[in-house]
Amino acid sequence: MTDSNEGKSPLRLLREAAELTRTELGRRIGVSERQIYDWENGIKLPRIDRAVALARELGVPLQTVCKALGIDVTGVLEDKPPP
Repeated sequence: MTDSNEGKSPLRLLREAAELTRTELGRRIGVSERQIYDWENGIKLPRIDRAVALARELGVPLQTVCKALGIDVTGVLEDKPPP
């Protein structure tokens, strides 16, 4: 038996877990399907505002998106709600 997630990028897995197509995710954050493909395949990295939009639409923390993109977030503090 093979794992259906084998070979898929972490960003693609996040998108699929959110039950979004590349087209739908791109529409929601204002980029093309090709741009999503490039991010998922490590061809390009999103601008910070697009990474924030990805986190929002995928329903995950920004650090999770960064890790999925291969960005080392070691030592970066977690967001904490204001007191």
